[in-house]
Amino acid sequence: MSIPHHISSQLLQLKSEEEIKVIIKDQEECLKIYQDTQQKLEAFNKFSKARYQQVHKHFEIHTKLLKQVKTDLDTVFIKLRKLKKELALKYPNHYEAALEKYPAPQLSDD
Repeated sequence: MSIPHHISSQLLQLKSEEEIKVIIKDQEECLKIYQDTQQKLEAFNKFSKARYQQVHKHFEIHTKLLKQVKTDLDTVFIKLRKLKKELALKYPNHYEAALEKYPAPQLSDD
């Protein structure tokens, strides 16, 4: 016997009107809980959507800023390399002395 048939036969065997009222009351309580939960979830989803849009705008602004900073730093380092190369060609002795006195830092790849 399938579950729906079993449930329907059990309901038909109920003789007391009181038992049916209890079942209906329980179903109404479950429905109310479900509706309250649904309202809370809808409110939370609206709040989350608004916060996400706000945070997303800030994220885009910061991403653009970081890209611009990277571009600027790349430009600065290109100019520094070019300047160092010109100094090394124009003043090789002084450049070597400066490198001995102030060696380039050794960076580890962490």
